[in-house]
Amino acid sequence: MFPYSDPTGTNALSAAGALQNYREKVGFFDRRFHNVAASGYTLREAFNELAPGTQAQTATVWWSAFPVTAPATERQIDNDRMRFQDEYVEWQAERQNGVLRRVTFTTEFSEYLQALAEAGVAPLKAEIANLVPGADPTDADLFGPGFNPQTASASARGGAFLAHLSKNPWNNGKRGILCLTQQFNTMSALFNLLGACGVPNLNVATGEVCGSVGGACGPGRNSDPAVCSAAQNLARGNSSFSLDDPAGIRISKLEPNAQWTLDGQAIDINDPATNQGIWVVSRNGRRGVFNLRDNLRVDGNRIQTGAQLSKLLIVGASVIHAPDAALPGWAQAGHEGSRGPEV
Repeated sequence: MFPYSDPTGTNALSAAGALQNYREKVGFFDRRFHNVAASGYTLREAFNELAPGTQAQTATVWWSAFPVTAPATERQIDNDRMRFQDEYVEWQAERQNGVLRRVTFTTEFSEYLQALAEAGVAPLKAEIANLVPGADPTDADLFGPGFNPQTASASARGGAFLAHLSKNPWNNGKRGILCLTQQFNTMSALFNLLGACGVPNLNVATGEVCGSVGGACGPGRNSDPAVCSAAQNLARGNSSFSLDDPAGIRISKLEPNAQWTLDGQAIDINDPATNQGIWVVSRNGRRGVFNLRDNLRVDGNRIQTGAQLSKLLIVGASVIHAPDAALPGWAQAGHEGSRGPEV
C-alpha cells in the first residue's frame, strides 16, 4: 500500500499514532477504483515502478468554490451548508449584529478526523482545539448522546464520530467547522469520479463524458465536469493516473485579478506578508480563514456573504500520470484483475 502522507502537513496523525489508520482509508479507495474495468485510474504506488527514463507528471484541475448549481440565494447558501455547498468546499460564515465578520473554508475530508477518533478521544479533541481555538467539545458533542467513546472499540468510535458529524456543534456551524460533511463532498466521490471518467468513451465529446457516467459525475457543477474531462483526456492519450499525494482538495488563492483595497489602498490579498491577516491559508491548503474589515472592498464592493467570497476562491485536485506503457504490467489498463504488486 502506498504510504500516503498527512494531508494537513501538521504531523498530527503521526503524533497520535493514527497515520496508518488514515493510510488504510485512502488505500481502500485507491484499490477499489483502480479495479474499474478499462479505466486509466491505477494504484498510486505504480508510479514508483516506472520504466527507466520515464518520469511521472502531475496535473492540477482548478475550479471556483461557488456551488453554481444551488437553487438558492447567496445568504441561503451560507445558511444551509449541508444542502448547497457541494463543490468539495464548505464554509462557515460568522456574523456580528448581522454584519459578516469571518468566513472559514475547509476542504478536508472526514477520514482525517475519523483516523484521529479511532486513535483516541484525546488526540481528536486536541486537533479540534487546533481547528477551532478555544474549543472544549464534550463526548456527546462529538459522538452523540449515550455513546461512551472510552470503552468503545476504535472502529466503533470512528463510526460514531462520522455518523454524528452533521449534528456535531463544532462542525455544523453552531460553534465551528471541522471538515467536509455535505453528502457529495466525500473522498469516495472524488476517487469514483476519477475512476469512472478514466474509461475512454470516444462516442461523445470529452466535455460530455460527465453526463454519461451516471451518478459518478455531477453535470453543471464547477468541479466534477472539469475533473472528469481531465481524466478522460489522460485516458484517451493512453496515460494512466492516480490521485496525487497528499490526496484531496487544495485551496489555491482568491481571484488575483480582482481589485482588493483596504482603506482605499490596493492590497495583494494572496500575499500573507502584506494582507494584514485578512486571508490566511493553513493546513497545507486545506483551510482558509477570511477576516473581514470595515473598509475592505473587492472591485469597490463590500463582501456580504461567504457565497460571494466563494465565487473568488480557487481550489483544485492534483493527479499524477505517466504513459500507460511505462507502468509495470500489473498496473496497466486492461490488467484490472491483477493490478497490484501483491498479486
